[in-house]
Amino acid sequence: MAYRQSLMKYAEKYVVSRASRKYKKCRSYIYFWRARWDGNVESLVSQSRHPHSHPNQHTESELKLIRDMRRRNPQLGLVELWHRLKHRGYTRRLESMFQVMRKLGMFPQERKKTAYTPKPYQQMTHPGEKVAPLCSISYPMRPLHWRSPLERLVQFAQQTYSSTPIKTRLTPAFSCDILKIISKKGGISHDEDQTLRNI
Repeated sequence: MAYRQSLMKYAEKYVVSRASRKYKKCRSYIYFWRARWDGNVESLVSQSRHPHSHPNQHTESELKLIRDMRRRNPQLGLVELWHRLKHRGYTRRLESMFQVMRKLGMFPQERKKTAYTPKPYQQMTHPGEKVAPLCSISYPMRPLHWRSPLERLVQFAQQTYSSTPIKTRLTPAFSCDILKIISKKGGISHDEDQTLRNI
């Protein structure tokens, strides 16, 4: 609106052709708003282009029929509702009935989806608390003599069912004690003897 106000003032002070060249607007655009402008900014507000009425709009009897049928059958589908209204003298199309019902607010509002809040990650308290030795998954087809000792240990971990041999073989490779070995699907605690179902 401030842009149109400055345009109107410039066109009033100078000619319309000069204002058209300066503001890069056609003269018909300037004449259109000049006819509406009375000196206030409120007169330059864009008005609604929606028609107030049209000859084929729903009558009050049809709107009352839709409201009554919807109130008596709240769980009825749109097609079934439209089919029952046709038996009671309703002559409109299904799309027209849907637009009128949406305009009247007969449909329930959609529930907003709750935003995903990730679980807080449990940080390590000291080095070596968690170790993820699953580096051989990226190269599953590498020959055995090309694999590193850590990858061979992972292959051994996938073939065994006890967590004790993994810890005894993996601990000498690190300078600190290992309390937990985590995999891609979860973690395995070594406080107790558990089966390797997550590796």
